[in-house]
Amino acid sequence: MDIAGLAAIVTGGASGLGEATARRLAAAGA
Repeated sequence: MDIAGLAAIVTGGASGLGEATARRLAAAGA
């Protein structure tokens, strides 16, 4: 999935699954 340049809102991004999701999205360019 090409998500480069898109915005994403991740709730609970300070720890756990939310943090992992935020890091993965950032690595993908979102």
